Amino acid sequence: MRLEIEPNMQERSLKAFLDLAILSALAEQPLTGYKISRLFLKKFGILISPSMIYANLKNLEKKGWIKCNQKQDGRTYSLTEQGRNIVENMTNITQEIRSSIITMLRN
Repeated sequence: MRLEIEPNMQERSLKAFLDLAILSALAEQPLTGYKISRLFLKKFGILISPSMIYANLKNLEKKGWIKCNQKQDGRTYSLTEQGRNIVENMTNITQEIRSSIITMLRN
């Protein structure tokens, strides 16, 4: 069963959970802020302002969840071990929530 989410609700959800969305994107591969923005546009059809992306990246770096790798062609961000643990836990929690919702809908 696949639920269709209203585009406005999807955008609000993505912005509310932007830290988690960025961590999930970085779990796949190291990315620049620009590529994260383009990924969200391509995947969800939602344009997140660069200032919002970079503010979140800075906060995630301060928390120790990601690290910035300065290269000649710009900054690339990747997960730290702590960030990987958060993504792993987030995946487990998401699966538990999904199972609970399915159980509630069946009853």
